[in-house]
Amino acid sequence: MDSETVRTVLRALGEARRLPLDDPDRRWIAHAALALVRDGRQRRRQKRGRAVKEADAAVLAATAMGTPERVIDAPISERRAGEPAGELRRPRRCYVCKEYFTRVGSLYHLLCPSCAAFNAARRTARADLSGRRALVTGGRTKIGHQLALMMLRDGAHVTVTTRFPADAVRRFAETGDWGGRLEVVGIDLCDPRQVIALGDRFLTAGNPLDILVNNAAQTLRRPLSAYAALMEGERAGLPPGASTVPGFMPGLPVSPPGDGVWGLPGLPVSNPGDAARDLPGLRVSPSGGADGDPRDPLASPADDVAGDPRGLPLSRPDDVAPGLPDASGLLPDTSARNSWSARIGGVDPAELLEVQLVNAVAPFLLIDRLLPLLLAAPFPRRYIVNVSAVEGQFAVANKTGRHPHTNMAKAALNMLTRTSAADLARQGVYLCSVDTGWITDENPVPLRDLLDRRTPLDVVDGAARVYDPIVRGEAGDPVHGVFLKDYAEAPW
Repeated sequence: MDSETVRTVLRALGEARRLPLDDPDRRWIAHAALALVRDGRQRRRQKRGRAVKEADAAVLAATAMGTPERVIDAPISERRAGEPAGELRRPRRCYVCKEYFTRVGSLYHLLCPSCAAFNAARRTARADLSGRRALVTGGRTKIGHQLALMMLRDGAHVTVTTRFPADAVRRFAETGDWGGRLEVVGIDLCDPRQVIALGDRFLTAGNPLDILVNNAAQTLRRPLSAYAALMEGERAGLPPGASTVPGFMPGLPVSPPGDGVWGLPGLPVSNPGDAARDLPGLRVSPSGGADGDPRDPLASPADDVAGDPRGLPLSRPDDVAPGLPDASGLLPDTSARNSWSARIGGVDPAELLEVQLVNAVAPFLLIDRLLPLLLAAPFPRRYIVNVSAVEGQFAVANKTGRHPHTNMAKAALNMLTRTSAADLARQGVYLCSVDTGWITDENPVPLRDLLDRRTPLDVVDGAARVYDPIVRGEAGDPVHGVFLKDYAEAPW
């Protein structure tokens, strides 16, 4: 708009002021002028909002947790710790205490200064575990791996279980020489017989056990092709320092989707599809098993589908993005739906059973079988930690309808703790459940990328939370029969 046009508009407004108040033209001009004023206010407000949002985003991105360079499921870079990131213009609620804060430190982007200081200190909490023996399930990557490292650095002899023992040995070798204090055992916790065999192996060896951490869990059921790189690495054979339990087949990450769950009574490992006929809703090929050798899922990509019982696929091979594996060695699953978004009516019966077996049945069997070794330990305090999650809580107001199968599995695990902890504590074995905190955004990749969120904690924070009851116990303050969230007791 040129200056002459502006002068013309101003003259017209001056003339409009002399019109009678009830003149229709005056009313129309007044409405137009008011709309112009409101539009200006709104646009200036939006501009200020964008400026505030951009400024706050820059502050959050300057933290170790909030940086766009952060790798999902990997420990954050401690090199970023240093000067505070800055001051937020718009207050945010702290992830832990829920109070508003504006001051942002160098490490955490979603924690207030006091909670950030406390959580940072717990990351390096230590306990003297010299002479102790620990078993950690699911110790190849993520929280279990970091927890095993913490115990090894504190002097413990640690046995970790995994479905990919060769990869686990490689990862631990990159962290140092543990002087023969690390053992890696290949096992599929979906098979109760393998779990019992692991317990029998410990009992036969006869070594007392001081710490049992039931960390392994199945949350997402991924397409088999996501495991291609890991399976290829396992086919080279077991490296020194690794072993397997009877019945375990290296290179097979999970039972083939739709072919039943291995390890249930009467389900032979060699042909799990035979018993699948007795499970309504499970898809079985005319031959009675998977199309192809179930021990070689790479040979049958057409069956590489994790879906719901009505045949609606949750993920397919085409949804696995090409390129480098993630921090856990998996190829990304880019499907629009996954186990985390599944609701009742959309969960494969095989997946339902797998989740219960890994998340609830295996911990029960291990505690039950290994209790004599825990009671035989010479130290006055022994520990069992059931790694749980808020999904298993009843005392929450915003429970959604998603992933009911994982919710019920974690609730069962919590009930195991709640039921057995008091009896065990009287015998010097301290059992509790621990929520690891929000470490990973489990939403399907397209939604996760759209939201572009960075979780408030990393895998070291999760491991520190699991380690905390042991550290506290060794400091003279053992806890039992509680659900710990953010290092504090939380309602069940």
